[in-house]
Amino acid sequence: MKRISRNAWPGRYGALGLVFLLLASWAYAEERFENMDLKALSAQAAQWKERLDQNPSDDEALRNLGILYHDMAIKDSKAYGRKAAQYLEQAYQKKPDDHVVLCYPGSAYTLLAKDASNPVSKAYDLNKGVEYMDKAVRKDPDNITVRLIRANNSKALSSRFLSQRSTAYEDFEHVAGLFEKGLKVPSQLKASVYRSLAELYKEGGKVAEAKKYQIMAESVQKEK
Repeated sequence: MKRISRNAWPGRYGALGLVFLLLASWAYAEERFENMDLKALSAQAAQWKERLDQNPSDDEALRNLGILYHDMAIKDSKAYGRKAAQYLEQAYQKKPDDHVVLCYPGSAYTLLAKDASNPVSKAYDLNKGVEYMDKAVRKDPDNITVRLIRANNSKALSSRFLSQRSTAYEDFEHVAGLFEKGLKVPSQLKASVYRSLAELYKEGGKVAEAKKYQIMAESVQKEK
């Protein structure tokens, strides 16, 4: 089995497929598979599931199986959303200081809420998901991965749940502020954050802000 790298890909919805080579401040890091189709993701999940079945105390396998189910839930939330939440909650219970894995079940629950037809279930899953992600941000506010999980999640949900739009602004602006303070990240990641802010401000009718971040994104891309 391919080893999990010390890099990570925390892209979500609006940034699917972008390689986010993030920071070594994590206690645990994962390799993401968002460029893969559902069949390829399923094959990877089967390998991690086999490893976990052979050793139920394998925390790495548990964590990464949950993250894979999360990425599969992006493509089919009804089939994989509950599995993702279940495995990621177990992973967090074993490693309560892992704020990244705390944030993921929150995202999984909101995926379930997005596609739920029952209004009661929709409200329950959304509130539970937001609670998880908010808790992760409170515990580790400058963790760029935690912020970007919640930011991209909120941005994707904002068309259905308008309350999420302000959270998306908050998180992307916070990450952009970390860049301005000197946080070194790949230019691809920086440009993606600026583009997301440009899109949000454009959708909100704030033309000047949208133009500002679009220019910043283009400037970063030229520096490559």
